[in-house]
Amino acid sequence: MTISTKNPASETDSGAEAARLTPRTVLVGVPASPGFALGKVFPIINREVSVVEETIPESRVAAEEQLFLKAVSKTANEIAKIKEISESRTGLQDSLIFSTHLMILKDPGLVNGILDQIKKEHKNACWAVHVVLGGYIERFEKIDSPAMRDKATDLRDLYNRLISAMENSGPVVEELAVGEGVVLVAHEFVPSFLMSLKPGQVSALAMDTGGRTSHVAILARSLQIPAVSGLRNIAALVKPDDTILVDGSGGMVIVNPNDDDVRKFHERQEVFERQRRELFTMRRLEPMTRDGKYITLHANIELPSEAEKVTDFGATGIGLYRSEFLFFRKDVPSQEEQEYAYRQILETMDSCPVTIRTLDAGGDKLVSGISVVNEANPFMGWRSIRVCLDREDVFCTQLRAMLLANTKGNLRILLPMISGLNELRRAKAFINKCRDQLVSEGHEIGKVKVGIMIEVPAAVMLVDLLAKEVDFFSIGTNDLIQFTLAVDRTNELITEMFQPHHPAVLSMIYQTVMAAHRQGIPVAVCGEMSSDPLSVLLLVGLGVDELSMTPWSVMATKKIIRSINFEDVRETALTVLQMDDAESVNAFLTKKYAQTISDLGISSLLGNVGEKQN
Repeated sequence: MTISTKNPASETDSGAEAARLTPRTVLVGVPASPGFALGKVFPIINREVSVVEETIPESRVAAEEQLFLKAVSKTANEIAKIKEISESRTGLQDSLIFSTHLMILKDPGLVNGILDQIKKEHKNACWAVHVVLGGYIERFEKIDSPAMRDKATDLRDLYNRLISAMENSGPVVEELAVGEGVVLVAHEFVPSFLMSLKPGQVSALAMDTGGRTSHVAILARSLQIPAVSGLRNIAALVKPDDTILVDGSGGMVIVNPNDDDVRKFHERQEVFERQRRELFTMRRLEPMTRDGKYITLHANIELPSEAEKVTDFGATGIGLYRSEFLFFRKDVPSQEEQEYAYRQILETMDSCPVTIRTLDAGGDKLVSGISVVNEANPFMGWRSIRVCLDREDVFCTQLRAMLLANTKGNLRILLPMISGLNELRRAKAFINKCRDQLVSEGHEIGKVKVGIMIEVPAAVMLVDLLAKEVDFFSIGTNDLIQFTLAVDRTNELITEMFQPHHPAVLSMIYQTVMAAHRQGIPVAVCGEMSSDPLSVLLLVGLGVDELSMTPWSVMATKKIIRSINFEDVRETALTVLQMDDAESVNAFLTKKYAQTISDLGISSLLGNVGEKQN
């Protein structure tokens, strides 16, 4: 889809306009960018790109190749200009989003795949782009992960630009001719569209699709534009010039609010601005409890470009880099391509630790050429470390790239879904083999720490043995909860059964921490619990050493940690470990800490920003 910024409203008299206003409607979505706004609706109409398949004669192949290559060049120039605008408005860090777009656009696998469709299949250039790039988009959309589906939006932007360049159909994003203060409403926005807006031109965004990890959400936060995504049908519901109230902190919009809604809006907006000013002072302060317990705060990232902004939010390292994104393409990335990506992260972070998880394919992360399609139980099937151990070629290529990129000696390799000693020892043997090979080739390899994810109950049962063989643990709470409680976290029918504070889950976390500390190794938590205020208090009390979360959650989490006494939350954790059910735990935590969290003044800033996947 491309974006047309034509307002469909026609000139009408006041009576007709009043008749077409939408009744007061409350919609709940995903809090994509915190803040509050009140304004008139300005719809952004998405138009479909139409591509026709043609089988072309040999005489036309060269011309179609040139048509495509010129479109690549034109699109690259457009994106480079957008990147310059982004750098001036959002800074270098967030402008790297468009650097990533340029990398994708010039990816040899993508370009050669499209050229092969033209040369070998004798297809017209537009159809070749549709088949190859459209295939990538389709794969992303099928992955049951909000973050991965968000990536499809970025690829659609490239798709639309290439098709438009070849068809000479005009700019993908036209200049928005509208006064200041409107709320833009659309089925979907793309990052480049946000950069086409003038500063202060819009007060908020509301969209049907997207999530909190999308590039649109990241840019909206950088531009300090409140935004709510995942509203499903708001684009079809609202009419031009409806009044709309946007709560980007809570993920709610109210179409045509009443007087009481407006009064509460002004109160919350005032509180939000005060809280934001106060929270900004947290960035450079230590994440230390009032009685001197230091808790390491790291950030989770999915793209190399995101490493640039990690320390800006007060994190002291990267607790989880999900390397899967490099593999969501037609072929497996080469050693050189992977080394470039890993080196970008490791050198950006300098001496700060960087935890890179090895390929976690399978389950809801389908990787072309590797994943098994139509497994009966994909989450418990051929995935994660099982794939790596069976595919030595893929695993060793990734390990060699990591080791070569580790010029600063700050690499931590994280092995996912380890369920026993045999898997761990085999994986470590591959790491040692790759290191020895590189040394024999004349490379100098920096010091590396190796850890495992604790996300399978079997690993918890063997945690004392596993702790003797690794440098750190990282608890993936989302999968640990899923496997411990036998609850598919993607199944809406049993959502209420996915209980982070279930006694069995808390007991497993505590067992893991105690075993790790007996061996003198640290324990991190990198799942959704790291971003939930009550869970943070509980995890600190259980003895977790490190919390890793989305970058924008770090400052609020730091404020929580600095407000508490470790001995108090430890006593609380030991108390809830004796409780019988999650309901009792939640009630106890709410009664004891809800007011404390409220007094900290972070609710409107933090929102519900925990991640939904490990």
